[in-house]
Amino acid sequence: MAVTPLASLQDVVNDIGRPLTPDEVTRATVMLEKASELFRREAQQHFTEGESHVQQLVGSCGTVKLAERPVLEVHEVTADRAGAPPLRFDRFKQELTVHGVRAGERVRVRYSHGGDVPDLVRLRVAEIVRKVLGISKKATEGVTQYSTTTGPMTDAETYASWAQGGQTMLAPDDAKLARSYRSKRRGAIVTSAS
Repeated sequence: MAVTPLASLQDVVNDIGRPLTPDEVTRATVMLEKASELFRREAQQHFTEGESHVQQLVGSCGTVKLAERPVLEVHEVTADRAGAPPLRFDRFKQELTVHGVRAGERVRVRYSHGGDVPDLVRLRVAEIVRKVLGISKKATEGVTQYSTTTGPMTDAETYASWAQGGQTMLAPDDAKLARSYRSKRRGAIVTSAS
């Protein structure tokens, strides 16, 4: 399955402030895909357009809150049992009021979601790639600290734990931002998403 990056190579160029070398273009393309998927996983949001199939526990007053934002269309809601007919529902943004079920029952929901990637997400993913491209070669080799002494002068460097090994990963602030996009919901099990 192809990964839709949450940022573009041009976003990375804008963040770095110069054109990328051919080697950097190749590396950045892969990093954009990985950083995007890591950000999605931490955020529990796809951000781009897709379709999800979820089992959802019906809350009080027959309500169900869908996780992905924005909800574009709800295609079908059925009781969570084989051969169950579609249920009637009313939708307000990402919340459904399902008719014909009681609180505590499970329903299956198939819906489309996503749209334009928020600017803050797009810019942060580009920044993650810029940071990885700029990691010192010493840190990519796994070095945690490095120092050079010439006469009375000492030059010392300490590398952040996320930089060691040069792998694409979320720094603590990146993960915190991603988690801020999580939807507050209970009782949902995503069975598939595209």
